[in-house]
Amino acid sequence: MKKLKFVAIIAFLTIAGAASAQKIIEGDKSLSFLKGQKSFNIEYNYDDMLVGKKPESEYLKEKVDKGNAKQPGKGDKWAEKWKNNRASIYEPMFDELINKMLFKGKANATASKGAKDAKYTIYVKTVMTEPGFNSVVMKQNPFCRFEISWIEISSGKVMAKGLITAQGVLASGGSDWDFDPSNAIKECYAKAGKVVGVTMAKKMK
Repeated sequence: MKKLKFVAIIAFLTIAGAASAQKIIEGDKSLSFLKGQKSFNIEYNYDDMLVGKKPESEYLKEKVDKGNAKQPGKGDKWAEKWKNNRASIYEPMFDELINKMLFKGKANATASKGAKDAKYTIYVKTVMTEPGFNSVVMKQNPFCRFEISWIEISSGKVMAKGLITAQGVLASGGSDWDFDPSNAIKECYAKAGKVVGVTMAKKMK
């Protein structure tokens, strides 16, 4: 992916997670390659993802070691849930919202993982996840940064690429270790799916 020349679409979100601006800075500003398409494949990637300012591997090791020190196996169970949430919670929310927006926008198209009749893949790469924290004196809501690329499957050509930052709202309660950010992170994926779906539907009319 790094060797490919990207045509970029930049979608910025406010800190509250709502779309504040979208700008196509190069290439086909009409996104004409989307028109007439009825099916899109979706792929997700988490390679080299940062968690806050740390590589994910470093963050996971610290959390696992801390959890296992409190109770044997606790950290390992936490790490398993951290990974499993992607396919079981986060990705389905992106899928649901992008399809809702395509339907609402009358694009007459669907997007799903493993779509065999699709010409393009919507490649969703999570660049950074901020899980947030919940302490006595302050709270940081989780947010995620995504790279969204439209890739022609037959050639591997990246037709467009965008950046999205979306924030979720952390529920109150729980300690720094025990609080669960998964619902707020799920909200980030939902918001990202909504923005991508709205963008596509507008360009496909």
